[in-house]
Amino acid sequence: MSASDPTLWSSLTEHLQLARELRYLEIHFDPEKCKGVWQCYEVCPVGCWTPNRPARVVIFHNPELCIACGACVLQCPQDAITLE
Repeated sequence: MSASDPTLWSSLTEHLQLARELRYLEIHFDPEKCKGVWQCYEVCPVGCWTPNRPARVVIFHNPELCIACGACVLQCPQDAITLE
C-alpha cells in the first residue's frame, strides 16, 4: 500500500477524526454503583484505579493521566464508569 492509496487515506482520515473526538472525552465514575469487582483496575494501562478492598469499591485517581481508552468502561459490570 502506498500513501496515494485511497483506501489507506480514507482509513487514516477516519482515525484522525476519531482521535480528535476522543481527546475531549473524560471518564466519569459513580462510586455508589461500584461493587468492587476491580476489573477497571486490572485493565487500566496507566494505573488510574486503586482497589479499596475493605470498602469493596475502587478509587479513581490521577484523572489527568487517563488516556480515555475506554477499557474500564467496557469491563465494568455495574455500569459505574462512563466515557463522556
